Amino acid sequence: LAQVSKYFRRHLLKMPDGYSSTDGIVRSADPSTLSEPLGAGRARGVHVDLDLTVDFVGKRLIGHADWHCILNSAADSSGGFELVLDAAQSLVVHDVYVDGALLDKSKWSRDETRKHDVLGMAIRVTLGSGTPGDKVVVRLSYETAAPGPDGEGGCSALQWLPPEQTKGKKLPYMFSQCQAIHARAMLPCQDTCECKVTYNGSICAPAELNALMSAVKLSGPTPAAAPDWETPEGCGKDWMKHTFEQKVPIPAYLIAIVCAAIESRRVGPRSQVWSEKEMVDDCAWEFAETEKFVAAGEALCGPYKWGVYDLLVLPPSFPYGGMENPCLTFVTPTLLAGDRSQVNVVAHEISHSWSGNLVTNETWEHFWLNEGLTVFTEIKILRDVYGAEEAALQLASRLKSLAESVNHFGTEHNFTRLVPDLSGGLDPDDAFSTVPYIKGMALFALLESLVGGEKEFQPFLKAYFEKFGGRTVTSQQMRDYFLEFFTARAKEDEAVSAAMKGPVAGLDWEKLWTEPGMPDFLPTCDAKPVEEAKELANKWNECSAKGSLEGFSSDDIKGWSTAKLTVFLDSMLADNEDGGGTLSAAACARMAECYGFLTSNCELSFRFLRLALGAKWDGAKDAAVKLATSQGRMKFTRPMYRALKAYDEKLAKDTFISNRNGYHPICTKMVARDLGV
Repeated sequence: LAQVSKYFRRHLLKMPDGYSSTDGIVRSADPSTLSEPLGAGRARGVHVDLDLTVDFVGKRLIGHADWHCILNSAADSSGGFELVLDAAQSLVVHDVYVDGALLDKSKWSRDETRKHDVLGMAIRVTLGSGTPGDKVVVRLSYETAAPGPDGEGGCSALQWLPPEQTKGKKLPYMFSQCQAIHARAMLPCQDTCECKVTYNGSICAPAELNALMSAVKLSGPTPAAAPDWETPEGCGKDWMKHTFEQKVPIPAYLIAIVCAAIESRRVGPRSQVWSEKEMVDDCAWEFAETEKFVAAGEALCGPYKWGVYDLLVLPPSFPYGGMENPCLTFVTPTLLAGDRSQVNVVAHEISHSWSGNLVTNETWEHFWLNEGLTVFTEIKILRDVYGAEEAALQLASRLKSLAESVNHFGTEHNFTRLVPDLSGGLDPDDAFSTVPYIKGMALFALLESLVGGEKEFQPFLKAYFEKFGGRTVTSQQMRDYFLEFFTARAKEDEAVSAAMKGPVAGLDWEKLWTEPGMPDFLPTCDAKPVEEAKELANKWNECSAKGSLEGFSSDDIKGWSTAKLTVFLDSMLADNEDGGGTLSAAACARMAECYGFLTSNCELSFRFLRLALGAKWDGAKDAAVKLATSQGRMKFTRPMYRALKAYDEKLAKDTFISNRNGYHPICTKMVARDLGV
């Protein structure tokens, strides 16, 4: 009852559950932050200047962050103010300066009273008296935590790869991944989407390595003074500086950095593709159509605000398909299929240029506003670039993934709500699934269908991006603007007026946001290729049951796209993330022989291997172990390990323990939980 009461208070009555001091003032509406950007007597960051050196030997970033802050209203007659920042427990802060003056250590502290395993340990800086609206600059000299000798621990936002884990095998590689709440491990910050800031960056690195950030590059490489430590093996003694500028306000989770032996190829008027030189030409070919996606996004959503749209193809340990870092999308090399069949991920990340990056969910509980609207736009971009049938196939596979995620958590689980309750220090990483993506997309599709289709809904989205650009939104704010926009439109159009008085008026918004499980409305995808894929799947199921498998051959799928084959395999998989289905082991062996799924691209082999392990076909074991260990994309790695666990628990645990240091810290954490190690 206490949990229900808390959920009712926070979500239905819109009462924030942020930290309140003894004066009763709410300092944040975000349960995933310990910072205090709101309310009287506090300061809010609006810009940060980062000056960092990349120490590959010590596996740390070291330097300072200059926070440009604005004072909120005064808390009392004393006029005193405080800056409260998020920081991981492991982040080491050396000194603090206020407007250039070194602050006595009695004037700043780590907040031990609210120390939390997930949320970290806040930094409290006493600013003294001031006038509301005044600007103050706070410098924090700090360094990130280094991993231990066994590779465990350290900064959760950074992965340090030795040369042998790179394509070139000669030089090290470092990259960041801050979503959802790992920015606080890379820099002291107000690590909440409530605070969107501009930033400048200055990165000093060994001369043999390049540096990039989620920003426009201003200069570099230019010679820099050498720090007091050694360069890594393979590098000389020279150091170079690179500078960057991000003019569009972003939340801290979108601050990103990479330092590696990378180079680029231009693929469009505003796009370059970056990777190690050994694979950069293949990457450039794979993503040569990037500009088509950007242009299609602009047609749907309005002007692209970020100047450049570059892509960085990372090493295999990158834990996601893509990360929408502004100006520099990070993507996994598992997209390099050699036939451009996986570039839909780029359409997704480009869509984030509007939903997520330009207009951002206020807290991670409203994550569906970022991801649901992004998938909604992505499907339309794919339709406009590749046609309606391709979009329908992509949609079918997304709907399958939603059912898998809901069943993985359980249909009554908090994390299957559009707006889950993350209070009590819940880790947003634990809530990550396809639910906000696909259930969120389904709600936007429902709203579009009710008001008269795309011709009515797309102008609303353009207006939404214009109104909230550079800001954050909650589910309630999105709803209120939707109603405001279409109430005005109803005065001009009888059909819209009827919709507003009828089905829109009848919407139960609280149910849409808070009811767990599958949504009542799902968009349809009944294109001919979808039906053909399902028909072949049904034939396999029937023949598997009968033991009659001789009639299949490679001709069955001649000319089929990856998207169509994905729907085919999805149709035979059980609706859970672990895999398994109705095929027999003999049928799986025959399918591998006919269709070559053991050696196909990751999207196909990932599905087939889960199907085959569920059937206890021993011929899938080696390929499954290879897929689980050759890359760290959690979409593949986590379900693959869970399927291996169901097949042979000892094999799954031994494989992970032997390979855990090769994964990104986020992936390691999540797989370890999945396997109970």
